Amino acid sequence: MTRSGSGDSRQADLLLVVASVVLVGVVAFSPAGEWTPLAIVVGIPFVLLVPGYALVSAVFPRAGETAPGATARTSWLARLGLSVGGSVVAVAVVGGVLEFTVWGFQRPAVVAGLCLVTLGATAVAWARRRRVPADVRAGTDLGSVRDWTVAAVTDEGALGIALTVLVLVAGVGAVGVVAQEATDTAGVTEFYLLGENDSGELRAGDHPTELTVGDPTTVGIGVGARGPDGFEGTVVGRLERVTVENDTVTVTDAEELVRFPVSVAAGESTVTRHTVRPTTAGDDLRLTYRLYRSGAQSPVRQVHVWVHVSDEA
Repeated sequence: MTRSGSGDSRQADLLLVVASVVLVGVVAFSPAGEWTPLAIVVGIPFVLLVPGYALVSAVFPRAGETAPGATARTSWLARLGLSVGGSVVAVAVVGGVLEFTVWGFQRPAVVAGLCLVTLGATAVAWARRRRVPADVRAGTDLGSVRDWTVAAVTDEGALGIALTVLVLVAGVGAVGVVAQEATDTAGVTEFYLLGENDSGELRAGDHPTELTVGDPTTVGIGVGARGPDGFEGTVVGRLERVTVENDTVTVTDAEELVRFPVSVAAGESTVTRHTVRPTTAGDDLRLTYRLYRSGAQSPVRQVHVWVHVSDEA
């Protein structure tokens, strides 16, 4: 059977991936993203399918590789299933990496991370497809997308629809497992650490890494509430000496630096300045801030940076 469309036209699916990244970026980083229904309608399909589809496209540049010997429709269903699994992996990896950064597992950081992963995988997919003969190249053109959609709801489409729904339901469940970590943080979508630059402004990229015993260093602790009830709690800052063994971090000594209450109205955010004056010197110390909900014993969020504290000059 002859494939329709030229080699370049069969990159339409990758163009749709890039367009979806742009759409999600606009929604996530604009006031429109504060409207929950729009964020859900745009965000869930993206998180569930798009990063995984880009990864699958990068790994399988040839048509039929995801389901050898299958029909075109079955091959696309297999690619869809792999896309859901790939998206789950992408969310887990991005979230895990962010937990070790100053941004933490926050919505803006997760969206930015997923967008970067998606664009990177899309670029790899485009380059790999260009090296494959056009007649066996994966992808599709806009006309094929239209024809496949019509076939899905007419000729023997019931089975395809059922399989698609099952794949999506399974994917939603898997993404739910990944998102379980954030359920206790409902109402708090922002907790971050800022550093002071030479002009006295607080910026995300200027957090301190070199401190001196007794010398003051100013940081900013930001808290944002996106839940309907706002947030009431406490921020505790500590300088910790830790050991790391087999991916397990153990705090062996800690100096509490600050403890202060925080109250944030729904939809608002606040930044509190804190002057750090360490009394403990050492290498690879962890400057950690934890956010506790009022009355809770366990923190809902945590941010930290690694610092070197030298003795007084």
